[in-house]
Amino acid sequence: MKNWTVRFHSLVETDLKLLGSAEAKRVLKVIRERIAEGEPDKIGKALRGPLAGYRRIRTGDVRIVYRINGTEIILVVCVGARRDDEVYDAAVKRV
Repeated sequence: MKNWTVRFHSLVETDLKLLGSAEAKRVLKVIRERIAEGEPDKIGKALRGPLAGYRRIRTGDVRIVYRINGTEIILVVCVGARRDDEVYDAAVKRV
């Protein structure tokens, strides 16, 4: 199993702060275990429409939207609650 290099969009830090400390820690743990050290090309659900080419994984009510870039880099674009699809709307604005 290989380790992937993970890069974050500059606004993901703000996303994490909005979630609160405990939730942010849980999200970062999921990013580390399931994306960086996992198989991000297999576990995430492929997105459609304006986010085609991106994937998302879910932890609780939080969605983590990311893209695999080549064989090593994963770009995490957006982290947030799914309510009213706001996480996807934010992701579309960032791509």
